Amino acid sequence: MRVSLFRTSSSIREIFTEIFIYSNLSITALFSQLFHSKGFSAIEIGILMAVTPTLSIIANPFWFRQSSRTGGPTVMGMVSIVSAVFVWAVFFSPTFETSLIAMCFFSFFVVSIIPIAESVVVPSLRNKGKRFDRVRLFGTVGYSITALISGIVLKYGFVFFFIMATVSFSTVALVSRAYPTGRKLKRTDEETDRSSLPLQFYLLVLAGVASITIGAFGSTFLPVLTSERGFSVSSAGFAFSLMAFSEVPFLFFAENLVERLGNTRLLVIGIFATGLRWFLTSMATSFPIFLLLQMLHGINYIVVYYSVMNYIHTRFEASKVTRALTIYWMSTTGLSYLLGSVLGGVLIRTFGIVRVYNATGITGMAIAILFSLIFAAFHKRTAFTKR
Repeated sequence: MRVSLFRTSSSIREIFTEIFIYSNLSITALFSQLFHSKGFSAIEIGILMAVTPTLSIIANPFWFRQSSRTGGPTVMGMVSIVSAVFVWAVFFSPTFETSLIAMCFFSFFVVSIIPIAESVVVPSLRNKGKRFDRVRLFGTVGYSITALISGIVLKYGFVFFFIMATVSFSTVALVSRAYPTGRKLKRTDEETDRSSLPLQFYLLVLAGVASITIGAFGSTFLPVLTSERGFSVSSAGFAFSLMAFSEVPFLFFAENLVERLGNTRLLVIGIFATGLRWFLTSMATSFPIFLLLQMLHGINYIVVYYSVMNYIHTRFEASKVTRALTIYWMSTTGLSYLLGSVLGGVLIRTFGIVRVYNATGITGMAIAILFSLIFAAFHKRTAFTKR
């Protein structure tokens, strides 16, 4: 029997969903620190952190297909509760080989929690006539608070960190029961609508992949960088917490900014700011300066993510939304994080972590300039829309 509080026209169930799915993301973001504490090398850490994005390429299409047939809430609950169990396999794995196996089992489920959950949340809010940006803000709060608490509890051992993970995953599974269980999209609609997605969409995804790859590298190895700088074990958690809080101002005005600037301009700003952030971070030797620079995160990932998601949910019919979301999440959580983790680990071992952060920052700013020229060319030569 469902809780009556969630049956009202309020956004409570959507708010709880956002809080805990991003709480989960905050926890998994610190896995590299766990692996570092086990004595794994930079390449081994890169490989382990690349398991999730690699399996995203398989898992997201699979779970989206299941979602369209059995309903998003059902799939959301299943992948969450299984993740709550398999996360302990990661904790108890003593060697690189066993950690790799554990990450494979865990990642196949956990990687699709956010994509599936938000494919449920966004339509649910639109049916109520409510805005996604204000609800998504609670996801930022959940991420930030969890990262802050993680930074504190890590002083007492990783076991408390994994207890938090279990509670968080289990809560998402519980909240999923508050949504209607009907199929989100008729199978016949998916099968009959095979028209191609517009070129604008693929360009936005390509730009998003470039930006998120750079961001993924920086976030994946941030705990390693803090250790290299001699900062305390809790510094990475505090940094992730501040990063999440920095997204709040954008989310207050996201819809207005999209209307004023358009998706492509926001995207370019996000890419450039990502590069600038890692370039400056590579030169920060004091913890206060290092921490302040992470506030640039507020105009990094969230700007890129919101630009593309807004385009998908406002431009496409339901039959195309699932396909577009699958491509987006495969490309970003898959390709981007795979390149950021594996290539990052190889480059760090070859050139050193500080040099790679510096070069990545410069590359990011250059990519932003390149895409600004590409988008400008399309604005002039075609009817390419800026929103």
